[in-house]
Amino acid sequence: MAPVTEVAPGARRVPGESLMRGNFYAESTYLHTDPAKGVTRNRLGTRIVALSEDFLNGFRRAITDECGPAAETVFRSIGRRWGVLFAKRFEKEMTEFYGKPLREFMLALFQACLVELFSHHGWGKVSLDLSRHDQGLILVDLQNAIFAGLVKQSNQPVDGMMAGILGGFFSHLSGQELHCVQTACQACGASNSKFIIGLAARLAPVPSWLENGKKHDDIVRELANVRV
Repeated sequence: MAPVTEVAPGARRVPGESLMRGNFYAESTYLHTDPAKGVTRNRLGTRIVALSEDFLNGFRRAITDECGPAAETVFRSIGRRWGVLFAKRFEKEMTEFYGKPLREFMLALFQACLVELFSHHGWGKVSLDLSRHDQGLILVDLQNAIFAGLVKQSNQPVDGMMAGILGGFFSHLSGQELHCVQTACQACGASNSKFIIGLAARLAPVPSWLENGKKHDDIVRELANVRV
């Protein structure tokens, strides 16, 4: 990587190291609104649009009414495509802001940026567990997930679009085709919505385990023994 010669406002340089910056999502500098144009952009120029609960509820009802039993498949498909695009933008913005490829980030920085990404876009408070990465599993805990927060109560998980987003997001960043399943949902009474990311073949048994009443922790233990 070519040396950085200009230190931008808010950045600092450590002798012998590359440019060091603060929080990309810092509230005072992250969003800039031009009322005359009716446009809000983030600090690197990406346009940001806020969606109200009414819009999201209407969107969910429209998909459910039009697609019936296939609605969750549609939500997953929408989410997956959105997740890939979102990961590309996240990678571009983090690389440009911090001055090195996202794949070279220390794990702590990557996780911190991911938490800020979700919280500043109103997607919920996310926690990433990589303790089973060597077993091919990424565990995600999400408080106040979008649709779980809107639906409030349900007898089945409602975060299918978020599962698609997570699958697409980590597929792009990892360079592998990854799948994501939801194993707990706030709308169903769980404390947080929970997801597991891994290869599709590894996660294939999960839907039947959920139908048989298995809980998230039991599913994780079972998956650790699955060989693909």
